[in-house]
Amino acid sequence: MAKLGAEEQQLLAQMRAGGMKAAHEMPLEVARAGLKQMTLAVSGPEVPVRSVEDLYLPGPGGDLKVRLYDPAPGGSRERGVGVFFHGGGFCVGDLDTHDRACRFLAANAHIPLIAVDYRLAPEHKYPAALEDCYAALMWAVSQGALRGWDPKRVALIGDSAGASLAASVTLLARTRGGPAIAYQVLVYPGVALDDAEEFPSRTQLGTGEYFLPREDFVFFRNTYLSDPERQASDPLVSPIRARDFRGLPAALILTAGFDPLRDEGARYAQVLNAAQVPAEYVCFEGTIHGFFVFEGVLEAGRRAQALVASRLKERIG
Repeated sequence: MAKLGAEEQQLLAQMRAGGMKAAHEMPLEVARAGLKQMTLAVSGPEVPVRSVEDLYLPGPGGDLKVRLYDPAPGGSRERGVGVFFHGGGFCVGDLDTHDRACRFLAANAHIPLIAVDYRLAPEHKYPAALEDCYAALMWAVSQGALRGWDPKRVALIGDSAGASLAASVTLLARTRGGPAIAYQVLVYPGVALDDAEEFPSRTQLGTGEYFLPREDFVFFRNTYLSDPERQASDPLVSPIRARDFRGLPAALILTAGFDPLRDEGARYAQVLNAAQVPAEYVCFEGTIHGFFVFEGVLEAGRRAQALVASRLKERIG
């Protein structure tokens, strides 16, 4: 395994010096505020886009807030559209924690991007977040004719828990008969909410030394699920437990060399490819969980965002 990068070492040292605590060690509201403060501090500059608009859609639990980033006015050609689900263990994170990443992706992939403010646990247990994300997908498809979006060129993008939700939405859409999804981008996905004992990185890298401790997995799972023992193996909770992956959209899966979620992300790419679903897998060696939104201080994050934007432009732009 490659060495932990110098930038990563410096960031972790700064976090420890600042009294960094794991999510399970603090009140949830403190964790939510802390994540927002941290991501704003380590994100890159705010990339300009033509328009950013907060909208409210009819959702399964009432009004569902989304943020629409549109990099350019519509032309004579229909454009693809991305739907983005933020990370945060299903219980922290929001539109602001991932705002700069979304701006970068929209501007550099040249596509409109819809970021979804799905309902968080424990106030809203599973399947609230999943149903909100599916509702946002349905809205994106329904808006095609009105906004000049091609309903056949929709991509789902997410990081961490958001990547888990993206993978789950592809399974849910297949079960419900649509809509078709053209592409999925899963950035360090958590695709196994059970104990995942077959993935060594969970234990080897989940000590807390590399930002994300194993105890947080238990905390996030128990916060998200009302009956963890029964629900954790449900494929809509743990997509890697699905029995059949045929017909799912092509994927780009990114992991980090020092991320406890590394091995399950790699395995998910393998099972997709085995089912004849094209899955490109890239491990950013030497970096940590969260690097995608730490791009202001981690070069790996900048490279990852550039790669995702490039693939989205190729696939749906």
